Amino acid sequence: MSDTAERLKKMAEDKLSCVHEYIEKARSELEVSLDKCKDEVEDMIGQLKNDLVAKKHQADANKTKIEKTVIKQKEVIGTKFSELKEKVESKKDEKVRKRVLVKAEKAEKHAELCMDYASLAVVEAEIACLEAAQARLKAEEILGSED
Repeated sequence: MSDTAERLKKMAEDKLSCVHEYIEKARSELEVSLDKCKDEVEDMIGQLKNDLVAKKHQADANKTKIEKTVIKQKEVIGTKFSELKEKVESKKDEKVRKRVLVKAEKAEKHAELCMDYASLAVVEAEIACLEAAQARLKAEEILGSED
């Protein structure tokens, strides 16, 4: 081989060696970079898992708090409902009481009127008796004077 060919061959081998070194260096950096990315991704996944667990605990705490609030509100509503029911019953009782009292008063007035009519009838009967007695006396007087 000629000197130029040898030089070219040597230059090509050097270039090829440089390319191989460059590829090895790139491969090595890529592996380091890949390992670093894997570690970062694993760290991120771990952090996301931890965040998710924390959020789940917070959600559970919020759920418990909401359930307690709902129970308290149900109790308050139940109490208010009972109070309203008692008020309604009380109002009903009051209306019934008033109706009964009004009926009793009407019955008492009716009884008084009946007593007044009865008293008036007794007085009229007494008057009738007296008139009858008077008429009898007059009749006897008239008949007695004829005899």
